[in-house]
Amino acid sequence: MAGRREERERRLKRRVAAAETGQRLVDALQGWLGSELGEQVPMARVRALVSAGGVRVNGDVARAPGRPLRRGEHVQAIVEPQRLQARARVLDRRFTLSADHILFDDGIVLAVDKPPGLPTHATADPSRPSLVGHVESYLRARGTPVTPAVHQRLDRDTSGVVLFGIDARANAGLARAFASRLAEKTYLAITAAPERRPPGRFRIEAAIGAAGLGREGMRIGGKGAQAAETDVLVREVLAGALLVAARPRSGRRHQVRAHLAHAGVPILGDAVYGRPRADLPRLMLHAWRLALPHPITGKPMRIESPIPADFADVLAALRASPRRSSRGRGASSGRGPP
Repeated sequence: MAGRREERERRLKRRVAAAETGQRLVDALQGWLGSELGEQVPMARVRALVSAGGVRVNGDVARAPGRPLRRGEHVQAIVEPQRLQARARVLDRRFTLSADHILFDDGIVLAVDKPPGLPTHATADPSRPSLVGHVESYLRARGTPVTPAVHQRLDRDTSGVVLFGIDARANAGLARAFASRLAEKTYLAITAAPERRPPGRFRIEAAIGAAGLGREGMRIGGKGAQAAETDVLVREVLAGALLVAARPRSGRRHQVRAHLAHAGVPILGDAVYGRPRADLPRLMLHAWRLALPHPITGKPMRIESPIPADFADVLAALRASPRRSSRGRGASSGRGPP
């Protein structure tokens, strides 16, 4: 056990140089840890390390992050590198984009089956992978080194269809489709069950705005909120849960997540709008279908992403639960494959 612990831990020792005199403890630590670990450490993690008593200056525990350093002082910290990574990065999953993940490709648009645990766009951490980065590498490898145009995004833990423009001629048509109601997006979500059985179909109409400085997610209503509508179909009543299909009629950030929570049926595993659950692998939200006119030909396109294994496993466990309502399946006639 001791050997394993030593493998996980690293001991940082530094003597404050003349050029570092007057620096705050957290600022100096962030730089030292970045050099030691070969990657930038989020300031929030450095502050937490200091506040927890994990840093000593001249042999004494230093809990004040803003403590100014003096020349010649000895700073020591024992750290576990994984604990210093941003929480989002710790939860990232490995992924390799291959032909199996391509849902549609005609040389003009490319639809990819995004896995959970992968950001759509590049983040501030250049070492973190992203779906856009994987698509760029995939296109280079096949001899078409173009920069894919991104007209939609999915949250890191949301799986499903993401469409890219890979021909400049597609951009105007894709932008028009996603800015209007020409692009029809359908999500599958496993949600908490409300106190009363919901109707088979319902619409959520609630304006959405930014939550404010320093807060995650979006808020319902308030100054600057924009109108938003989501149509919801209850596909199945489960044990303490629902399987729903949600179709946003507008394109606000986190719209499906915020709207379902507002309606009293937060998505399972949503730590922002509901409650985190240790027994779930991630946010139970899947971008299932995308229908829109082709940006060049105008012909209808309907792209569907298969239900991922982790989503299917949670669904199967809920279906097998003995606590399941005797009213069971078929809350509506639109149940279908999942």
